[in-house]
Amino acid sequence: MVQETYYIKAQAAGGGGGSVGATLMKTGQTVSYRQGDDGAIEAGRATDFFTLASNNPFGTNSRFSDELGGQTYTNNIVIDWSTYNGTDVLGYSKLYQGATWNDAVDNSLTYSLGSYSSGWRLANAKEMMNIFNYGQYNVMNYSPFNFVSSIFYTSTAVPNQSTRILFARNADGQFQNFSKTNSFAYTPVRNFTVNGTTLT
Repeated sequence: MVQETYYIKAQAAGGGGGSVGATLMKTGQTVSYRQGDDGAIEAGRATDFFTLASNNPFGTNSRFSDELGGQTYTNNIVIDWSTYNGTDVLGYSKLYQGATWNDAVDNSLTYSLGSYSSGWRLANAKEMMNIFNYGQYNVMNYSPFNFVSSIFYTSTAVPNQSTRILFARNADGQFQNFSKTNSFAYTPVRNFTVNGTTLT
């Protein structure tokens, strides 16, 4: 087992009926304000917000690494091994910039970082929430991300509203909706195929 069991596959390829899924990650909150709250229970997968229960393909239990398995982030790519399903893993750009929503979507689709010149897209609401560390104020301002902008666009629209989009508030990890014409920060993401210790 390369990592925690994220997907329970059907007995045969193409077979149905198998249970598929994974326990959600811990939120990062460790301070408890009463019995039964998140800080007391710390429900979720992994040892803690930054530490996997077993090793990633590079042989460490670090949740976050660069695309080479280290901590240098030379290409400003952060791989989140909590999303690894045995084949693919989600990677985030450490770089962010501001734009209107339409420009953020377009810029993400044509994004290039290191040798990865295709496959990028604007992060959706769940992909942003997955890196919220609720153990601190400014939920995305921690290493390796260090996001200091206060508001981040997602690619997720407000239900039944064509002109409004969900954005993530860095301060407290809430989602709110705003017009697509405002200029906010955004970060592209990309799925990487994992073959041993090679990511493509």
